[in-house]
Amino acid sequence: MTVLFAPEAEADFAKLGQRIFEVIDRLAAEEYQGPETALANGERVNSWPVPPFRIYYQRTPTGLWILRIYHQARR
Repeated sequence: MTVLFAPEAEADFAKLGQRIFEVIDRLAAEEYQGPETALANGERVNSWPVPPFRIYYQRTPTGLWILRIYHQARR
């Protein structure tokens, strides 16, 4: 099966990806610090919204660890 994207859909996808990576860059630069929360498995992490998504991450001594990127409507 072939999947085709209309130019508008490609642009929408590119914009969303760009927004997510801009926030990740700012998190890595420690410009943002999201609230601490718990994942479903109980692991304590920080998160930051990029509507309609939320980035879950942890800071480590060597960098930024992106754990999940969830749609905010998802539990």
